[in-house]
Amino acid sequence: MLIPCNKVPNKKSSELRKKSSDFSFAVYDSVSMINAEHWNSVVKYGSEFLELNYLNVLEKVPPQNMRFHYSIIYDAKKPVAIAYFQVIDFSSESFGSLIEQESEEFRCFITNYIKKHVTNHLLRGADKINMRLLICGNACISGEHGITTVPELDKTLAFDAIADVIYRIGRAEKLRGKIAAVLVKDFYTDSIKYSRELEEYKYHDFLVEPNMIVDIHWKTFDEYLNSMSKKYRNRAKNVVKKGATIERKSFSADDIKANSEQIEKLYNNVHLKAKFRMASLSASYFAEMKNSLKDKFNFVGYYHNGNLAGFKSSFILRTDVEAHFIGLDYETNKELDTYQNILYDYVKEAIGQNAKHLFLGRTASEIKSTVGAKAYELKCYVRHRNPLSNRIIKPFIDYLKPTEWIPRSPFKEEAQEV
Repeated sequence: MLIPCNKVPNKKSSELRKKSSDFSFAVYDSVSMINAEHWNSVVKYGSEFLELNYLNVLEKVPPQNMRFHYSIIYDAKKPVAIAYFQVIDFSSESFGSLIEQESEEFRCFITNYIKKHVTNHLLRGADKINMRLLICGNACISGEHGITTVPELDKTLAFDAIADVIYRIGRAEKLRGKIAAVLVKDFYTDSIKYSRELEEYKYHDFLVEPNMIVDIHWKTFDEYLNSMSKKYRNRAKNVVKKGATIERKSFSADDIKANSEQIEKLYNNVHLKAKFRMASLSASYFAEMKNSLKDKFNFVGYYHNGNLAGFKSSFILRTDVEAHFIGLDYETNKELDTYQNILYDYVKEAIGQNAKHLFLGRTASEIKSTVGAKAYELKCYVRHRNPLSNRIIKPFIDYLKPTEWIPRSPFKEEAQEV
């Protein structure tokens, strides 16, 4: 059913422009319900993580606390934009090290109100709290993977329509429980001139950790190494030499299933260190991605002394490689620099795929810069549904804002520029 965009909350009717009379939208709760022809006519202009085959896999093996909504926006019955939504229910486990910390840093960032009224409540158990977040975008992937429009559409108008879609989804979600906050993520600098339209609807912008991206222009890994300054080239060679005893094995879907217990252990070693965890994945997620996407999804196991001691996963896109989740045994990592070897292996993979870019995602920005990644600023928008949720969400959003780090310049020409 098409729903007309007749009213947008918190914006004056005189400012609604074309949207009120011509735009409408449909919202779906499952990939199987989507008008695939209409969706595909738009998705070809944007993110591959909005393609139905990927979304279908994620819907098959979702994190336990996640549900989905999908929307097609129409202009005079022609599909002009699509939007992807995740609804995440948070438990005490989601807040990771935030609750566990007793440091001065923690006491400074969290308000007395939260400590008195929320923290103890969270610590009593996951079933004692209901914190629901509606996300336009993908909690599992960094970057602009929530909205795509046809080229001729005024993207500012698209965000007007998105605000209305979010409003309608929020009303529908009341049957399950109220939405505490809405997060619209992630926008690069070039998109902010459009996405800031959300501020008209009481959304507040904030920066998050940047996406670390390597521009690939080498034909071989040796050429990549030779482009480095002596300091970083020697460091890279030492890391690769240190990890020479690591055996790499490309996993099939069956291999992932056969090693599921160890994969989940390695994944959680990394995942549980996060200060804030939106979603937790199982080994079945990786197996289903491999089974469905075939050569478009790679999963490599890292063996040491016959034991699976790490893994990396990645998506092979049309022109890029997207590094995905990893897992580590930290004792082996201390001995063999497994993590640093994984980063260099991602570079090798991107070069081997003739990719234009390697997306390394957020976190560990400084170490990623040592392999040639540059920081691309990302901005998100949040709207709190009521004053209480504002008090709950704000400290955690503040904590997720970018931390200070020192960018490194591993290449000869960059060193000369500095």
